[in-house]
Amino acid sequence: MGGAWAAEVSVYSTAVIGGRPDVVDGEVKTVATLYALVGVRATRLELKGFDDLSIAVDAWGGAVSAGAGSDVNLAYVEGRTLQKRLRLRLGRQFVTGGVARAMFFDGLFADFRTGVGLGLSAFAGIPVERRFANFLRGDFVVGTRAYFAPVYGTEVGLSFIHMLQRGALSRQDAGFDARWRPLRSLTLAGALVWSVSEARLAEVDVGPLWTPVDSVEVRLGYRRTAPELFLSRTSIFTVFADTERDDAGVAVTWQLARAVSLFGDVRALWLAGQTGFETSARIAVKAFTATTLTAQFHRLEIPSNGYHQARVGARHVLPSGVALAVDLETYVLDRPVRGQTVSFSASTTATWAINRSWLVGATLFAATTPTFESRYEAIAKLSWLL
Repeated sequence: MGGAWAAEVSVYSTAVIGGRPDVVDGEVKTVATLYALVGVRATRLELKGFDDLSIAVDAWGGAVSAGAGSDVNLAYVEGRTLQKRLRLRLGRQFVTGGVARAMFFDGLFADFRTGVGLGLSAFAGIPVERRFANFLRGDFVVGTRAYFAPVYGTEVGLSFIHMLQRGALSRQDAGFDARWRPLRSLTLAGALVWSVSEARLAEVDVGPLWTPVDSVEVRLGYRRTAPELFLSRTSIFTVFADTERDDAGVAVTWQLARAVSLFGDVRALWLAGQTGFETSARIAVKAFTATTLTAQFHRLEIPSNGYHQARVGARHVLPSGVALAVDLETYVLDRPVRGQTVSFSASTTATWAINRSWLVGATLFAATTPTFESRYEAIAKLSWLL
């Protein structure tokens, strides 16, 4: 028998308190919230039969003037064995890749990779929506992905997922994804998701990434999605989602100078047979070593409505570890909503890194939008890392 002990442990905690107006018992009242996030990471544990072992726990609890709640974000044990070719993870965890997209579940995940790049991953358990109370209600998920990654930058994968919610079929998808880097400056990538249960395409995303020089990145892309297939088939919201959406365009990122970064994006949209377009631009300037200025513009035009959006922000870090930031944003709608076409929001944040372990901060936020006359929030944060 072999024992287990932690060679390296980190503990962190964040407390957040805030206040905002909310509707309680038919009246608008100021609601105060207090949340605490606590996490523990133990790595480089030693246990007979494993090359590496780690434990992670991440949970939160809160008290609200209108109620209370708590939950566990992550709680798993992960081990590597067979010369680290087999990775096993048990507990509440987050899985990505292939048609799994990005989801939390409670159960077992396994990934085995050979020395020539062939690999197979699989997982099974209970999908997580909110809390552990969802157990034993007919919820179940199982998925797998086979892949081949012979060299860095090149990978091909086939994946499948089958999910039940309260005993009814929620998702059943099969997918293909590939990434190939034929040149140092060129990467070709694409992904396809087929809804087996609906017998139609849920998503396709293809496009190259070209880096002609180190300071310029050009990304071309075409994407088709069926938004309602991203929702559970048991959800009533599927009847309100768009049946299809296509977009194609180009995005360019240019590091003009060490202190100046530019970004631009232009794309055409097709929504249920109607056309539109979207464009955005952003500039970030590091005026001084500790000061960053950002300006952004965004234009969206679709058949139902559209808007112009502008945003400016600034952040400055003092030698004492105090950081100050301000952010201003406005939207101008093409068509009024509740008789209003313009909205404004503003926020200011101050943080102080007292030392490597402690950080305190506060944020003030205010806005006026077509969905409500005004809104304000005040948030204070205290973080600790051991």
